[in-house]
Amino acid sequence: MMLLEAVRERLGPESVVLGSPVTGLDHDADLLVGADGIRSSVRQALFPGEGEPVPGGDVLWRGTTYAKPFLTGGSMLMIGDSTQKLVIYPVAPPGDDGTQLINWAVQHRARVEGVPTGDWNQPVEVERVLPHVRGWHCDELDVQALIEGAEQVFQYPLVDRDPLPRWSAERVTLMGDAAHPMYPTGSNGGTQAVIDARVLAYALAHGLGLEFYEEQRRPVTNNIVPANRKDGPEVILRLACERAPGGFADVEQVLPLAEREEIALRYKQLAGFEPATLNARRSWTVHP
Repeated sequence: MMLLEAVRERLGPESVVLGSPVTGLDHDADLLVGADGIRSSVRQALFPGEGEPVPGGDVLWRGTTYAKPFLTGGSMLMIGDSTQKLVIYPVAPPGDDGTQLINWAVQHRARVEGVPTGDWNQPVEVERVLPHVRGWHCDELDVQALIEGAEQVFQYPLVDRDPLPRWSAERVTLMGDAAHPMYPTGSNGGTQAVIDARVLAYALAHGLGLEFYEEQRRPVTNNIVPANRKDGPEVILRLACERAPGGFADVEQVLPLAEREEIALRYKQLAGFEPATLNARRSWTVHP
C-alpha cells in the first residue's frame, strides 16, 4: 500500500487503473512491463504452455497480532525444523499501550485439503492453525497466545515457478513475481521485485535497454528460486534438528557460529546483498 500511495502521489491518481485485465501483448506504449504476479497474464502470453504454478507441498498460515515486545523489541525468531517452522518478527514499534504489531507465519510441510494452489489470499479461522503449534514452548514468547490473538489469518500453499530462459520479447518484459515467483524463505520475494524495478529504471534512463536489465537480474533470481526450495538460509533449522534431535543446551556444540555465519554469507552473496559486493558495484539510483 505504501508503494501504491507513492505511485499515485508521483504519477497522479489516475495512474493506477483497476479492473482492466490483460488480454494480449499488442500495445502502443514504449514498453509493457508485466508486474502482475505469479499468475501473470503477460508471462502466460510469452510462455503459453507453462501451465500452473509448481506446488512445493508446504502450507503457510500468516497473521499479525498486537502483543507485548519480545527480546529486544526488534528481534526475529525462527523456530522449528524442516517439517514445520514458525517465523515471528515485529513490523511496527511499540505503541502507547505497550504492545506492537507482530507478524507471524506457520509453515507446515504436508498437504492440507482445501488449499487452492496459487491463491495467496484465502482467509481461514485461527483454529485451523492452532493444532500445529499446540505444545510449542518458547521462553521469550507465548506462541499459542500470539496466534490466538490474530484478528485475521490467511492460508496459502508454497508455490513458485521454474526459472525462465528469458523475460523479454521486443517491447515487453517481466518483473517481480511475474518473472521469478519464489518461496518466502529468506524474505526475498518483495526485495527482489524492488531491485528489478530499480535496475529496469536505470537501464531505461541510460539507454541500455531490456538486454542489460535481464543480464543484471535474471541470473541472480534464477539462482535464488532453487535455493529457496532447499530452505535457503533457514537450512540451519534442519541441520540443528538432524544433529541434535533430542535437543541441546549449547548451540555452539551443534552448529558453531562460524558455520552459521558461512551459511548466511553464502545466501547473501547468492541473493546479491552481501555488504562488500553492494559497496563495490554501481548504484542503481537514477539521478534527475
